[in-house]
Amino acid sequence: MVTPREVGARTALARFVATPSGQAVARVVVLAALLVLWQFAPTPALRFWISGPADIVVRLWSWILDGSLWENLEATLAAMALGYAIGTGFGIGLGLLFGFLPRLHRVLSPYISALYALPKIALAPLFVILFGIGIESKVALVSITVFFLVLTSTLDGVRNVDRDLVRALSLMGATRGEVIRKALVPAALPWIFTGMRIAVRYAFSNTLLAELIASNRGIGFLIEYYSGTFDAAGAYAAILVLVACSVGLTELLSRVETRMARR
Repeated sequence: MVTPREVGARTALARFVATPSGQAVARVVVLAALLVLWQFAPTPALRFWISGPADIVVRLWSWILDGSLWENLEATLAAMALGYAIGTGFGIGLGLLFGFLPRLHRVLSPYISALYALPKIALAPLFVILFGIGIESKVALVSITVFFLVLTSTLDGVRNVDRDLVRALSLMGATRGEVIRKALVPAALPWIFTGMRIAVRYAFSNTLLAELIASNRGIGFLIEYYSGTFDAAGAYAAILVLVACSVGLTELLSRVETRMARR
């Protein structure tokens, strides 16, 4: 039989978990429980294949001390950032151009649709042939992936612009630049940020895949190298770094989007 004291304790616990601080504590407890199970549950035979949190932390610390983490992380982030910037710039620019010149979009839309449907990872070996195993092949793959994602989002945003507002601006003598700045861009901005936020994950994935195919530096190279040598701790450590970077950049874009939406 449940006593009134136990009922009160459960009610207080439920109220605490419903608060932001209680949710944070609950998440920490769940994470700690999972790490403890991961560390002590596996048998010695399984430890060879799945390693353990302590081994992963030790490996990460050794990478930090010898500088190899920063060297490989810089290679991955540089390729991702450069390809992301190029793809985003061209995607936004061409999306706004197509929105202002719909006839041009209707002429080119079959070719754009065909290229968009093509799995971009299939181009990775071709880019390695064209640009080598350096940063250029990674940048090319990330750029074309991000370009189509941002282009599609920008076009969706431009299509949702208030046409009455565009006509009113034109009747008041607004130039094309003013129409784009005061009508098209504000209408497309939320859609553009959505495409940019989604493109971050694809940019990381394609950078990683390009490094797995052919590379001598980067987080993908670390995963491939340590997996090939059956070093589970090294492979998991590289994956952990990749997850942390992806979550951090996605959160950063979400905050920028929120601030821009307020403005």
